[in-house]
Amino acid sequence: MNLQHTVASMRRLAELRAREVETLEAEQARRQALAERSRNSLRRMRELLEQVGRQSAHCPVRASNSAHYKASLVDMIANQTRELARQEQALEAGRHALHEATLRRERVQRALQDKQAELSRVLSTRDQKRQDQAALQSWVHAHRFSPAY
Repeated sequence: MNLQHTVASMRRLAELRAREVETLEAEQARRQALAERSRNSLRRMRELLEQVGRQSAHCPVRASNSAHYKASLVDMIANQTRELARQEQALEAGRHALHEATLRRERVQRALQDKQAELSRVLSTRDQKRQDQAALQSWVHAHRFSPAY
């Protein structure tokens, strides 16, 4: 039953490929959520930056504090932008890895289906031969004891 062993091995490989795809999908979802949080943080920091100068125009101390705050926000925005770019690159690499894993899974599943169909044909042929042999033996047994004409 070498073919049965092959089908069992391919079934296990198909399960492993499916798990690999699931793992990559979960990792990709995690990366996507992280990038989305970074985009939202960046958007909020830019909104804060727009509001900084409006409230402190009349007081020199507040204006100085606002300038320092604004400089800090600009630095944080630059850092967050760089981090978001790295996250976007990781997302793209993850999409590529997920696509490749999905293709591998589909190839294994197609090969498994082909082997299962081949095994089914082999087993069907074997069963048909067994039935034919039983029918032949029954016919021979029935005609062995019948009178000859």
